[in-house]
Amino acid sequence: MNNVANYERRSNKGFTLIELLVVIAIIAILAALLLPSLAAAKARAQKTNCLNNLNQLQLAWIMYADDNGDVMPPNLKSDPASDTANWIDGLMTVLPDATNNMDLSDALLFPYLKTTKIYKCPADTKPNPVTLVVTVRSYSMNTYMNGFDVMLMHGDDTPAGFYAVQTKVALISSPQTSRRIVFLDESEMTIDDGNFGVCPSALNTEYAPVNNWLNYPTARHGNAAGFSYADGHVVDIQWIGSHLKNLEAAGVPGNDEANVLTGVDLNDLRNVQAGIALPAGQN
Repeated sequence: MNNVANYERRSNKGFTLIELLVVIAIIAILAALLLPSLAAAKARAQKTNCLNNLNQLQLAWIMYADDNGDVMPPNLKSDPASDTANWIDGLMTVLPDATNNMDLSDALLFPYLKTTKIYKCPADTKPNPVTLVVTVRSYSMNTYMNGFDVMLMHGDDTPAGFYAVQTKVALISSPQTSRRIVFLDESEMTIDDGNFGVCPSALNTEYAPVNNWLNYPTARHGNAAGFSYADGHVVDIQWIGSHLKNLEAAGVPGNDEANVLTGVDLNDLRNVQAGIALPAGQN
C-alpha cells in the first residue's frame, strides 16, 4: 500500500521547473536547426516559381510571333498619350499603374497566359521605393527585342543600326536565339515600363566600352536572377559580385549609370550585355 501511495504522490507532481526548462531548450534548439532549412526551401520554391513564370512568358512570346507573321510583340516605352499596344503597359513607378492588373490583362500577351500572376515574381514582396506599394509586375523585356536602341537614347557613340533592334524572330542574330535574352526578373529599384534598357558592351569595336548598368536585374533570389531566351529556355544566373545585391539593399530607386564597374561586378554586367545585343556578325 505504501508503494502505491508513494507512486501516486510522485505522479501528481507533474514536471519540475528544471524538466520544463530542458524541454523548452530542446524545442528552441530544434527550431533553430529547422528554421534555416525551411527558409532555404521557401527560397528555392520561389526561385522555381519565378523561372516557371519566365518560361510561360517566353512561350507566350513565341506563340504571339507564330500568330503574327513572325513579328515580335512590341516593346516600346509606355506613353499615356499613345494607343499603341505593347507586350505590357503600365509604369511601376506611378499609381494607379503599379497596382493595376488591367494593364496586364489588356496587353498583347495575356490571351496566351490567362492569369496575371505570371507577371509577378513570388519573391518580389518589397514595396516599390517610388510608389511605396507592392507592384503587380516584376518582369521586363530586352530593349533590342522590338523596342529601341538604348545606346542612341543614352547618347553613346555608336551610330544608328550598329546594334540592330530585331522585329522578327527570323532576324535574330548577334547573338543567336540561344543566347538572346528576351525576359528577365528586373530589380524593384529600376522597374518602370516593360522595357529593360542596358547598353551593350561595345567590346571588340572602335567605341569605348560600356562599364555600367542602366536598368539592372534583381538579386533577390540568393544573389541571382532569372532570364528567358529567344530559343525558349530559361536560366537562373548567379551573380559573382555583390554590386546588384548591395544596390537593392540600399533601396535607392533609379538607374545605376553613375557606378563604373570593375572586377567580378563588371563580369556580371558583361554576362548580361552579351545577351542584350552584339554588333552585326558577332556571336
